[in-house]
Amino acid sequence: MEIVDKLLNHSRLALSKAITAVENEYDDAVKIMTEIYPHTGNAYVIGITGPPGAGKSTLTDKLAKEYRKRGKTVGIVAIDPTSPYSGGAILGDRIRMMDLMADEGIFVRSMATRGSLGGLSQKAGDAVKLMDAYGMDVIIIETVGVGQSEVDIVKTADTTMVVVIPGMGDDIQAIKAGILEIGDLFTINKADPEGTDNHTIEIDRILE
Repeated sequence: MEIVDKLLNHSRLALSKAITAVENEYDDAVKIMTEIYPHTGNAYVIGITGPPGAGKSTLTDKLAKEYRKRGKTVGIVAIDPTSPYSGGAILGDRIRMMDLMADEGIFVRSMATRGSLGGLSQKAGDAVKLMDAYGMDVIIIETVGVGQSEVDIVKTADTTMVVVIPGMGDDIQAIKAGILEIGDLFTINKADPEGTDNHTIEIDRILE
């Protein structure tokens, strides 16, 4: 297929169109995924998840910039809530990453949850494969703000980072049986306020 050929030759426009085709289940979506599949499996996939307001977008932004400093190309799949009007993504995460857009080595795509309850869009895994086939070295998936049961990210990511913040109180208890069990790396963000040490101890106890 022409779109696949262009994607494999690093056309950002082809990558964007291919993700749109797959996300909206166009007639050629299955053929696109079939043809790109042999070219997947090379990218390192990082999942960043955690409750709303934990600072996942800011952390994703900084992580992408650090990888770029190291000469790596980066794909970002930012999962946003679904607009009740258009059914598309409410582009909060993408807006916070606007300064990344000028970097040709970074490709950012927002995707709506569209009713999926696992913290990801139903087609996020396909978007990751398309970015992988395109040639991205690292792909970061930022989930929508999640709670206890939204753990789909563990099925897609090679490494899952759980981001939490001090002062969550009972929220830690609420999510411990789900999301805290899937993390490979736990990051306490916004750690300036008092109580961060206690928060760290609480997470350590939960993870024992």
